[in-house]
Amino acid sequence: MKRIALSLVFFASALMVFMQLISPGSAGATTNMTSTPAAGEVQKTTLGQTGSASAPGRTLILQQRTFAPGSDSGAHPAPGPVVLYVQSGSISFRVDEGAAIVTRATGEQQQVLAGQTVTLNEYDVVTYDEGVVHDVANPGTEPAVTLESRLNPTESPATPAA
Repeated sequence: MKRIALSLVFFASALMVFMQLISPGSAGATTNMTSTPAAGEVQKTTLGQTGSASAPGRTLILQQRTFAPGSDSGAHPAPGPVVLYVQSGSISFRVDEGAAIVTRATGEQQQVLAGQTVTLNEYDVVTYDEGVVHDVANPGTEPAVTLESRLNPTESPATPAA
């Protein structure tokens, strides 16, 4: 059932991206897009967000995040289920509490348990549920860009960096 819910979240996010691309003046989009954030920073751009009739009290959020070289989100719990897609570059993803599922660009899946760190490359996806304490970092020398869909509690602002 969780896999179906995450699939629906991912599909809705993809639809929101498409709608954003065909109507750049849409409400909910931010315009603070720059090419690369300052060293060590994470730039967040909300591409879309909406309430959900099928998940009352939740807001579906789609963000693009650009991780500058040396940036780190800091360990934090996810306020809702997340689908994180690496659009370009590589990131380090660590689970401190809970578990996550990585789906590689090749289709291979791997579970990431508390205390484990994996490198996610272009086109890799990681999914994790509400409450999973995790950290996203870019230890590399090039920026990394992710697309992240979250189903956060409505009263919760967008999460820190990932």
